[in-house]
Amino acid sequence: MPDYLPSPQVEKELASLLRSFRHGVPDPAEKLMMMQALSQLADRQWQTYEILPHAARKRLSAFVIGVWDRRDLDSTALMLTIIRTLGLADALSYAASVDPESLETIIAAGIRRAIAEFGETVGNPYAQIKQRQQ
Repeated sequence: MPDYLPSPQVEKELASLLRSFRHGVPDPAEKLMMMQALSQLADRQWQTYEILPHAARKRLSAFVIGVWDRRDLDSTALMLTIIRTLGLADALSYAASVDPESLETIIAAGIRRAIAEFGETVGNPYAQIKQRQQ
């Protein structure tokens, strides 16, 4: 996949990935591959400097929540990267609502750090750039 894709192409690829999830319940290895693919597409989307429409972010939040493996550190790291890159506030709220006692310590700590880092700007993946420029 090229390093840069125009926004319409990214949105087309994101829709294709979402459709693939609807074709049954993926096993853990497939879920991780889906998270990796979404992470790559999220990076391409971020490089367009356009925030996805609210409805698209809602669908992507549901997707991320559906493929996140709470027991897997790699899956959690990918989820948090995707949340930040695409501005998926609903997915972060969901991750924050999971009982930390049900997670491994390192995973719960990563979620806490993300909540503290993203704060109120989670819905705007470009907020940190603006803060650095000021």
